Formats: sequence, structure tokens, C-alpha cells
Amino acid sequence: MPLSPVYRMHTNLESRHEVQFYSSDSVLLETFAGFIANALASRNAVIVLATKSHREDLAQKLTAAGLDLDGAREQGLYIALDAAEMLSTFMVDGAPDRLRFFEGLCGLIESAIRAAKTGHPRVAICGECVGLLCAEGNVKAAIRLEEVGNDVAELHNVEIMCAYPLSSFHEEHADAFERICAQHTAVYSR
Repeated sequence: MPLSPVYRMHTNLESRHEVQFYSSDSVLLETFAGFIANALASRNAVIVLATKSHREDLAQKLTAAGLDLDGAREQGLYIALDAAEMLSTFMVDGAPDRLRFFEGLCGLIESAIRAAKTGHPRVAICGECVGLLCAEGNVKAAIRLEEVGNDVAELHNVEIMCAYPLSSFHEEHADAFERICAQHTAVYSR
């Protein structure tokens, strides 16, 4: 599946909702680490929703790059949560419950905004919740979650980076792949 950046319109022009289709964990970690480092360097807050191993590897990578993650955590600028646990808080009968999602994520965003050390704070959110849903074969829920993510981007000054393993997509998933791409302001694959 050939990929190039795909752009869609948002009414909140400051928000971004991007997706990375990754071929290996090292690509995911590199993408997330750059995304997180840029946000923290701008004195903005970050919310990471990832698996335990990816959270640990990210922390190690970011610390090795000289970022003070302990300090960022203490200040509320770096919030790292388990993606599967987060999913369990808002999934109902195999589908995301919009109200539960908003209550959970928007509460985190508002807390992160208060912690940001800039005059015009924004929150960077990177996560693999949608990738976990897709890997489980629940593509419909992943697409719905992407739609709700766009709703969040309409209301808050956020940058969202979603991640999907490329191994989740095959020829028979071409329609779902296109629908997922259409939910994002930019699409990357590596």
C-alpha cells in the first residue's frame, strides 16, 4: 500500500491528528521519541498511551537522549499510561463509548494543560490504543476511536500521533486502511 501524507480539514487549525504505520518496534519508538522530545522541548505536556514494554523502551530512549523524564513526571508534563488499561476504561461491548472516552482523556488533557509551562499550551498525545484494537481484529472500533479522537482535536489544542503495526493490514483490509488514513491530518509509513 503506497503511502504519502494525506491531509484533511479541521476547524481547529492548531490541532493535528497524525498516524504512523510502523514496520518494527524501533520505528515506533523513534517516531514516538521524536514526537515526545519536541513537545517537552516546547515546554508542553505529553500523554503516552502505550504497552508496558513500549513505555519502558521510550523512557530509556528519552532518558538516554538527555530528557529529565522524572522531573517531567513530577511536574505533570509527562503522563504515561498503559494502552490496554486505558481501552478497558471506555470500551463497552467491543466499541468505544464516546462519553467515557471524553471523560477519561479530556480529564488527562486538562490536567496536562495546567502543567504546561508555556503561554499557549498544547498537549501531545501519542498512543497505540487503536493499533491494539486493529491487531485484535476490531478495525471497526479503531476507526470509531479515530473519529472520537478528531472530536477531541476539535475541542482541545492537541497534537495526536496514533500508531498501527503494518503487520495488521493485508490486501483484504484495504478499505479499512483507507478509512483510517482519512481520519488523519497526515499519514506516515516506515
